Amino acid sequence: MNEGCSMPKAFTEEERIKIKEALMETALDLFHDKGTKSLSIAELTKRVGIAQGSFYHFWKDKDALIIELIVYRSNQKLRNSEKKFSTSLTDPVAFLTDMIYKSSIDLMTKIQSQPIYQDAFKLFEVKGKNEVHKIEILYQDFLAKLIQYWEQNNAVKRVDKKGLMSAFIGSSVLCSQCYQFDKSYFNDVLQTFISGIVNKYIEV
Repeated sequence: MNEGCSMPKAFTEEERIKIKEALMETALDLFHDKGTKSLSIAELTKRVGIAQGSFYHFWKDKDALIIELIVYRSNQKLRNSEKKFSTSLTDPVAFLTDMIYKSSIDLMTKIQSQPIYQDAFKLFEVKGKNEVHKIEILYQDFLAKLIQYWEQNNAVKRVDKKGLMSAFIGSSVLCSQCYQFDKSYFNDVLQTFISGIVNKYIEV
């Protein structure tokens, strides 16, 4: 039976969660293989084993899927970082500086080498603040959890959450404009910027 041609069905909430995750993981694989332009919704839904029309139970179009995939991947990375909170207690400043720096370099590398990230950031520019805000909320939640963990363990005296958010936002801006810098200096410039912000807004 060709699922791509069958009528979309209603899903239970449990089915929706599983199918949506399967769609995103499959889309990531296909995007890496083919790029975002050549991937069809028909092929994606066929691989997952649902009707093509069922795609629209989750997203209004492929652009919406691409944006959510970046949010999805960002959330996964932050959850992995949360597992390392215990290693931050001895030096909170170094932990956060290193985390922001490495995630920024990783993102910049992906934007330069993977079409899905290139397309996603073009979409973020076009769609405006509402879509960018989805990423910002993830980092705000991550920072809130990290700061609470530090405070519960008496690792810091004072933390300015809004100030630290500027390290995330500023590093993203720098990475998006990396072509303006001499390549041999960019990593040092980025790390110096992040370190300066983090040191300013955390008192241990």
